[in-house]
Amino acid sequence: MMYRIETTDPITGKSLEQLMDMPYVIEGDEDDSLVIYFESETNRELYLQNPTEHKLQHYKKKRDN
Repeated sequence: MMYRIETTDPITGKSLEQLMDMPYVIEGDEDDSLVIYFESETNRELYLQNPTEHKLQHYKKKRDN
């Protein structure tokens, strides 16, 4: 299993330096998962309400050409 980690809160755009005890979500499947960290539980909940509305800074889906 491979994990990628996003440390920039997609709600605020702030890069997080300390990840311990920060709220997060894990997206993806068994072979490729993305862990997204948030500044607060409120931001995490906002993201979960509509994930496609909040673009990730480092991991954008590649388009097929």
